[in-house]
Amino acid sequence: MGKRQVRIFKKDILNNAMELIFQPSVQLVQRNKVVVQGKLLSLNDRHAELRDSSKNIHTVPLEQVEEIVFDREAAW
Repeated sequence: MGKRQVRIFKKDILNNAMELIFQPSVQLVQRNKVVVQGKLLSLNDRHAELRDSSKNIHTVPLEQVEEIVFDREAAW
């Protein structure tokens, strides 16, 4: 099965919070184009918290987030 990237832009992040929390891995793109990849632990109207592959916790203010990207399996 193939994969498709899903991009959730800043204005839609809170509306898709539950879907993002259940993803095994997301890429959080910040406004300064720095990308943090990991498991989204929590998300609220002030910040997003991720755990990266080194088990480090990153807390990013939501106003610094440009978009969140994750992979979804496609049927083709």
